[in-house]
Amino acid sequence: MKTFHKGFTALVLLTAVAVGATMVSGTAWADRGGNGGGRCAGEGRDGGWKGYGQEGDRLTKALDLSKEQSEQVKAIFLKHRDATAPLRKEMVSERRELRKLIQSDKLDEAGIREQVKKIAATDGDLAVRRARMSQEVRTVLTPEQIRKFRALQEKRDQRIDGRMNRGQEGPSKGE
Repeated sequence: MKTFHKGFTALVLLTAVAVGATMVSGTAWADRGGNGGGRCAGEGRDGGWKGYGQEGDRLTKALDLSKEQSEQVKAIFLKHRDATAPLRKEMVSERRELRKLIQSDKLDEAGIREQVKKIAATDGDLAVRRARMSQEVRTVLTPEQIRKFRALQEKRDQRIDGRMNRGQEGPSKGE
């Protein structure tokens, strides 16, 4: 079995964070029912990568990307964003259908399970596309930048873990 470059995992996570943030914002955008004049979130605003807003700027700064690297990564993200747009749209639609099934007056367990399978399949397709993107991004970053990203990801994971564990250490207030 081949061994992956140490930074590969970090880049996959970077890509997952970026695409995940895009998917979440896309879902929120679709749920609002607005289209912002036909634009994606972040498009036409000052700063940030089109569709990635300040997150792209923060990563550029945190990883100390050169202008050339930033432009290369931006181009990779935009290329893949456009390629995944139909899948993201499908994911929003499938999740909306799942919500309808869950909130229905009559329980349709088989229907819910079938809808979850559709969502999982689309999520799998998106994961493969994120992996392709991460391989392209990896060619742009230096080993030091990969190390920096890994440290950022660890901090982020600790913050998320902290939020998930809040209130679980002791008895609840009602006890």
